Amino acid sequence: MNGSLRKAEKDEIKKLETHLKNYTTYKVAISIIKKQLNHLVPGFVSRYEVDGRVTIESLGEELDRLSSVKVLKLYEEWLHYHIIVTSIDEAIAELDETESQFVTSRYLKGKTIVQTSFDLGYSEKYVFNIRKITLKKLLISLRCLIYL
Repeated sequence: MNGSLRKAEKDEIKKLETHLKNYTTYKVAISIIKKQLNHLVPGFVSRYEVDGRVTIESLGEELDRLSSVKVLKLYEEWLHYHIIVTSIDEAIAELDETESQFVTSRYLKGKTIVQTSFDLGYSEKYVFNIRKITLKKLLISLRCLIYL
């Protein structure tokens, strides 16, 4: 039982690391999707209703059904990436300075452990300890991303 728990946690950490490594790609995707939405629907506005529905409006233009479906799919994709990026931003903000610097160097900038150890001024062995502690903290706050 203990071995399967460790394997499950390792799998969760791998998924979390994938999201962290793709952070800048997600940000680029958000920007591109936003441009596409503004091109398809000038004055694009979206809002959530209390009952969970999403309302998409265009300032001054009616959308035909086909355009509405395209816009909705783009919006859902934008929302997906937006949730990931804002969640990562919030989680990193709660880390201490060294842990935050580790995440920035290792995952957001894509550096190796060796390069990250130089950036932080610690030995590689100590950076692995920082990694372990940091990922455990991030796993608590970002576990929801594993299911996205």
